Amino acid sequence: MLRGKIYKSLFGGLVISFCSIAFAVSANAGEAKFESNAGCKCHMSKGCFEGEEYKERLHSNTWEKRLQGTADEDNPACLKCHASAVDAKIGKKFKDKKYLPNVQCEACHGAGENYVKLKKNYQGKGKDAFKELLKNDPLLARKEQYSAGLIVAGISGPSTVKEQCLKCHWETADDKNKCPKTDKVMDFTEYFKKDDHRDEDSIDLVIKKLSDADKKKWADILPKDDTLYLPYRKH
Repeated sequence: MLRGKIYKSLFGGLVISFCSIAFAVSANAGEAKFESNAGCKCHMSKGCFEGEEYKERLHSNTWEKRLQGTADEDNPACLKCHASAVDAKIGKKFKDKKYLPNVQCEACHGAGENYVKLKKNYQGKGKDAFKELLKNDPLLARKEQYSAGLIVAGISGPSTVKEQCLKCHWETADDKNKCPKTDKVMDFTEYFKKDDHRDEDSIDLVIKKLSDADKKKWADILPKDDTLYLPYRKH
């Protein structure tokens, strides 16, 4: 998270999208529409660690580099891991599109329509209401984000980060789900080191100081995957 911009964040807090699962999230998105990376302006803004790291990874341009201009450009079997919002509803800005190119933020973190509503008019109280909630009750704010559909592997959605990654990556050359056009396999430990764009924010600091009783109270929004307790990357 861009320090000093925590209260401007669309998702807020711990945001992880190490490996793409565009098709899996599409299936879980319910009626919420995908808004594209344009709905993640704070995370994608210049200087934001999460966005800057994302832009350096193949996820950010995998459709353009792997599919655009090829016979597989619109191949559903390829799009499920090289695009986002496949077979899902897309917001009015891109309503005529059948999918969003590349593995965008929502491919791993869920359709953003309800996040936008949460941020702009929390409980019908106007644009500043969620900002105030983040300031006064950060844990409840985090819970509201998950209730709005935020997916973070190891907390909500897939039970572990690795489980999420294995939706579109594989660890052995003979994996039945392996793409026939590549021999590349995933070393999860190395992939995680390269693609880890977590950034500790003020809510994470609050979570670190929780008592045992409060940890039980807020268990639904706490990491359950040991991977998420690894040290943050220095930057």
